[in-house]
Amino acid sequence: MKIKRLFFLGLLLSCFTFFLTAQSNTVIDELLEKQNADFGRSSYMVLTASGLIDDNSTMEESIKYLTKHGWDMGDKEPGAYITLGEYSFILMQYFEMDSGIMYKIFPGPRYAARELYYLKLIDEDGSPGRTISGEEVIRILGRLMEWKESTL
Repeated sequence: MKIKRLFFLGLLLSCFTFFLTAQSNTVIDELLEKQNADFGRSSYMVLTASGLIDDNSTMEESIKYLTKHGWDMGDKEPGAYITLGEYSFILMQYFEMDSGIMYKIFPGPRYAARELYYLKLIDEDGSPGRTISGEEVIRILGRLMEWKESTL
């Protein structure tokens, strides 16, 4: 089981690096080690993958970008855990994805997670309030990028 997981993860990373050739390996390695992904690294991955910030940017710069463009961090710090809903919402916004009617009426973390679950980009529990692992962050982002490319 562990060997299959490592093989799958290696395969996923090799495909993922094709899309993010200049991505910081340090951030990817740090995310993969995390049982609970943090807001700073997760947002950094999304914003660099979507081309909105440079690969040489820091996690703090990714948070500044989010707040500058209307994302309400509230009292969250960059090191705080990110929920599936928050991550899905960032993905939906910064990859400018088409969505279902509920997300159009009530755009937010809840319906963003439901939308990604419906598109089968999330294969596990689609509960928007649960924390996600670093591996899930990378896996969902990789699937989203593949899905976007196949819909062009």
